[in-house]
Amino acid sequence: MSLFREVGMHAGLGRTVAHIGTERFWKQLVLLLHQCLPFDNALAIFYPLDGPPQALEEYDAQPSSKPASMLVYLNGLYLLDPFYQACREGYASGVYRLEEVAPDHFRQSEYFLNYFHDNVLEDEVQFILQLPGAGTLSLSLGMQRRFRLEETGLMTTLAAWVLPLMQQHWQQSTQRAPAMDSQIRDALSHFGSGVLSDRELEVARLVLRGFSSKAMAERLKISPDTVKVHRRHLYAKLDISSQPELFSLFIQSLGHDLENP
Repeated sequence: MSLFREVGMHAGLGRTVAHIGTERFWKQLVLLLHQCLPFDNALAIFYPLDGPPQALEEYDAQPSSKPASMLVYLNGLYLLDPFYQACREGYASGVYRLEEVAPDHFRQSEYFLNYFHDNVLEDEVQFILQLPGAGTLSLSLGMQRRFRLEETGLMTTLAAWVLPLMQQHWQQSTQRAPAMDSQIRDALSHFGSGVLSDRELEVARLVLRGFSSKAMAERLKISPDTVKVHRRHLYAKLDISSQPELFSLFIQSLGHDLENP
């Protein structure tokens, strides 16, 4: 069955095209997609090459006010987002499921348990558009349950026109991400600096992102036993004993950055 057979779809597509280059574009695109398939929330975001991301549009099927959560995300928690990391690692433009980009122990990470699950929910799929020389545009769809295979397949089909619409909007939009404050710091780069060694910092960042000891060992090209030694040492230096405490310290460091930009 054609996606555009229904009158409502034609009207929705028309409204979306008409708003290319305007502030209403993202809202119209999200509403159009919601006519095609189920999802519980959506977030359009721009990741510049330098500096923090810029939220462009938020949608929630059951609105709840969580400004503090978004503020913490934009201030530095995004650095633990596997989709952000995928954008930074140069994944080609397309549609990606959470399982395709997340570390092996992501669903056991404190980021997933204490932020993702409450704000993005159970599953996520993203339309990613690479903008050479500028950054990345991302349209995230979140769901309270796992997306079904036929739903992710449908999203792959929709990408044939969703990504070109996003591209056209970027080219025609008169609004660009504002210049980033030079004082903004990379929270992950500074977290633990001055206390931990360079290798311990690398391990701490990967723990926060949801990598298992085995996956960290493969990424860092060291043995799993060496990873465990570094992990014990960094916990001792930070006077903590668990991943939840490490995550708590990271959140505290983001709060400090908010108070002292």
